[in-house]
Amino acid sequence: MFTDLYNLLFLSVNLHSFVGHVQKIDTNDTQGSVTLRTLNIKPLVLEADSFLSQEECDYFVKMATEEGLQESETVINQPDGQRFVLRDHDGNRKLTVREMKHTIQGSFDVFLEDEDILKMYRETGWDKDGDEMITNDELKDFSPTMLQNEIQKILKANPEKHSRMSKQVWLYPDRSKDKVFATVQKRVARVVGLPIELIKLSDFQVVSYDIKGHYNAHWDSSRVETKVPCCTRERTKKCRICRYMTILFYLNDVDDGGETAFPLANNDTLDYQSVMEKELIDLYRKCENSPLKVAPSKGKAIIWYNHFVDEDTGWLGPLDEFTFHGGCPVKKGIKWIANFWVKTTDQKMKDLKKMQKFYKEATKHKPKISKEEL
Repeated sequence: MFTDLYNLLFLSVNLHSFVGHVQKIDTNDTQGSVTLRTLNIKPLVLEADSFLSQEECDYFVKMATEEGLQESETVINQPDGQRFVLRDHDGNRKLTVREMKHTIQGSFDVFLEDEDILKMYRETGWDKDGDEMITNDELKDFSPTMLQNEIQKILKANPEKHSRMSKQVWLYPDRSKDKVFATVQKRVARVVGLPIELIKLSDFQVVSYDIKGHYNAHWDSSRVETKVPCCTRERTKKCRICRYMTILFYLNDVDDGGETAFPLANNDTLDYQSVMEKELIDLYRKCENSPLKVAPSKGKAIIWYNHFVDEDTGWLGPLDEFTFHGGCPVKKGIKWIANFWVKTTDQKMKDLKKMQKFYKEATKHKPKISKEEL
């Protein structure tokens, strides 16, 4: 019975087939109900203005502050030997300023401007002939480590040039007996139509952004690659991120800026060359160019599906690459959000067994219902 029930795991996107569609869902708690509104179809993005109460928002900010936030980091998910790759797009064995920018972005996750590159050339003398291009011979005079050291000097004075500028802390729903946490978990399960056992095995991250705080465009999950297993809390290396759904909570109002932007929303095709040329990934500078932006509002949640459902297995399918998104810079005030990531792996039966084990552990100490109570 358990397995049959959980074969109905994924919420049908047909319920949200047009922009502006509204669905009111009873939460069976003090919040009363949550109203989902369809913001976008490609990718499918839903919005709920009062998913969390004002008190719940304040509670999570307080919990994160007490737990202690750390500087956010990004992980370049590439093999060790491929982390520094020259982006010689035209193959002429010379790097233009633009190609050097793309090399630095791909290798170090840092977004420099043309003047940053030229200033670096002047100060280091790497561009010997001053033609604003780096040749093979000039490359021999410096190493990736030397380049990284120069980039770190730039970041020290201009931290906003990193792809991500924020602080964060991880909270774990399955390890918590907190009543507020438990209530929100149940509400999430009810609103998105997923079992509470899966929700409790997912991850919860609280993030704080100060002035200039941002996160350039990225995916929350990874492309499906059968030879690479999904990451778990136990397996963190040589794996890929598998997050079926993102639920992003805004925990406060922001005076100015801090929108969540989707730079590929509603594009006809996935043209990554155009994304690079137009620098759409650089939301710190190009936020206004994104066709879909969601402004922060305390208590609001936005929800999107990072993956489609595999038609054969009914489980984790291909990555929806239109979910490419990020956080625009905070211009005034401070921004608090919480990311609730619903995770699965490629192994449907293993996931179901894990959920079943959690269900048994959670219910084995519950008192039996007497005949009188029935």
